[in-house]
Amino acid sequence: MAHIASDPALDIEPDFASISFQGIRNRIIGNTQTTHDEAANELITGWRQDRDIRLAAWTLQVNEATRLATEAARVEQERVDQERLLAEQEAEDERQEVEKKKPKINDFKVGTSVSDTLLHRPSQYAVHKLKSFEYVELWYFSPDGCKDTADEAKSSTDRTFGFTKVDDFIALKAVAAFKPSRKAIQDHSLEWRQFDMAKNSFLLYINKLNWPEKHQRALTMFS
Repeated sequence: MAHIASDPALDIEPDFASISFQGIRNRIIGNTQTTHDEAANELITGWRQDRDIRLAAWTLQVNEATRLATEAARVEQERVDQERLLAEQEAEDERQEVEKKKPKINDFKVGTSVSDTLLHRPSQYAVHKLKSFEYVELWYFSPDGCKDTADEAKSSTDRTFGFTKVDDFIALKAVAAFKPSRKAIQDHSLEWRQFDMAKNSFLLYINKLNWPEKHQRALTMFS
């Protein structure tokens, strides 16, 4: 059926008994005994049947239009939602990328006291020995040994450098820092004060370097 422009329920039923429809009634009556009222009723019946058919078609047409509109709205909403999700994901990815590039500040423990004394460190030569689980004189971990390392770093005229790893970075380090000191004292020649202080520093460093617990305990008990 062709597209129906308006709701047939709104159509006004014509007055088939009026003078306007007399010609049609006359053709219906013809040579029969049918009266004008009966002819008008036949016209009314036919008009109402036609309206009912158009009403049924109108209902189908409205339902189909509603279905199509609902489907179109659903598709459009999905498109809008998809675009919104993509935009949100892009914004989140960008935020995370910016967050990654932000400089990070080191964490700290609240209430931890900080010493106002700068402690000297043993030479890289001694630390390297510990990392390799090799013997190294305790003198390197004594205040005298650490001070000698610091003084050597300040006054050394040897400008030869080598690569060393500091955390996750590669850095240049004076080669002299990896050489044994000419001032090193054998363990058995250390004074008790030197031995006691060097021992504590030595135990601290083997702990930092993750020596096996068994070895750490043995050295602690020995000392």
